[in-house]
Order: sequence, then C-alpha cells, then structure tokens
Amino acid sequence: MYSRNDLIFPTQALCKAFSTAADLPTLLSTFTTSPPPQAHEHGLQSLAPFLGRQFTGRDGITNYFNNLNDLLGIESMSFDDEKEWIVDVESMAVALRGRATFVAKETGEKWDERFAYRISLAEEKDEDEAEGRLKVRVYEVWADTGAVYLARKGELKKVSG
Repeated sequence: MYSRNDLIFPTQALCKAFSTAADLPTLLSTFTTSPPPQAHEHGLQSLAPFLGRQFTGRDGITNYFNNLNDLLGIESMSFDDEKEWIVDVESMAVALRGRATFVAKETGEKWDERFAYRISLAEEKDEDEAEGRLKVRVYEVWADTGAVYLARKGELKKVSG
C-alpha cells in the first residue's frame, strides 16, 4: 500500500506544472499513459468547451489543456498547504484547493477564484520496470463556471462591480 507522501509527490508535480505555467509536454508528463488518463471540469458544456465533458486518453487530455489555454490565461496560482490536503491512500486520491487570477483571453477580463481538485492516481508501468511510478490518472476540477462564462462575454465587470 502506498503512503500519504507517495500520493502527495505526483500531485505536487501536477500543481507545480500549473502554477509555473509549464509547457504542455511537462504538464502531460504528470499523467499516466496506461491506464488512459481522464480530465473532467464540472459545469455546463454550453458555458465553455472544456466544461462538462470527459476528456480521455493522451489526445483527450491534450485537447482539454489546449481548450483551456486558448480561452484562459493564468496570472498567478497557488495551492493550500499540503497539510490541508485530504489524502486517501485506500482509494489513491488527493483532494485539495487552490486559488488563481484568471484572464479571459477574448476580453481581457480578470477574476480571482478559489477552486477544488480531486486527483486520482495510478501506477504507470513501463515495459522494462516491474513497478511503476504513481502519476495522475483522473483529474477533476470544480471552479466558478459562471465567472468563466461572464468574462468570456465581457460581462463580468457588470455583475462584480
């Protein structure tokens, strides 16, 4: 059985890739290839092309992050202290919260937001290795989908004052 620290390490890698605006190959390297990875950002599909859909496999994950990058910029991102992360070694999952300043690229509108991740991990096995490293298998996000929608339409300032 894996320890808390075993699950925190690959979760840290993903969070670091996000918070440092790492390139797509670096971001993808934190995900499994087998089993196929998944990403799901909860929300209505009609609000943004990366919401409410299941992105599966390396191509799906790439598509998710490309959609996100096409529409949003991130000016700053940080995460709660690891001591506050909920780590379930039995289900191989980590839940955590973060905060960021996002920018809608279409309009330039910015907003500060809190969001939550649930990251499920799995062992990545290489053909030459008996045991593999833990990597992100399922990446789930809960965020302010209303802010994304309004900012993309240029209407966020109207409701946020």
